Amino acid sequence: MKDKDYDFKTVSAKITQADYSRFKDHCEKKGLKPSTLLKKLLKEELEKTIPINIAGRNIFVYNKDKDNFSWRVMLDNSLRVDIEDNLPAEYVSQLLDSLKQAVDERNTYIKKESKEAVPIPSKLVRGKL
Repeated sequence: MKDKDYDFKTVSAKITQADYSRFKDHCEKKGLKPSTLLKKLLKEELEKTIPINIAGRNIFVYNKDKDNFSWRVMLDNSLRVDIEDNLPAEYVSQLLDSLKQAVDERNTYIKKESKEAVPIPSKLVRGKL
């Protein structure tokens, strides 16, 4: 045997007996050994790139026919990620109220003034204060 034949590591995780049974049944339905499916899942996960810095904008779209919302994120690299396409109007309304409350709390904490106050070039007010 070559050294390459011994260049393997074992990965393990503790799971409940119920989860193990479900996983084993799942593998049998797919016609795979548990180790084969685990290798496949690990390889797929490792091949995914992990973006370090992502920026974008949240976009909520109202669907008049269904009276619900879609939530999308438009990334700065022009990719669109669809988060959810069936958000109930009541959920979005409650989310909006909760976000407003959290932002107001943050603004109070950092003593942020209203959006009407903006930075003014110092040379405009120099000698007048």
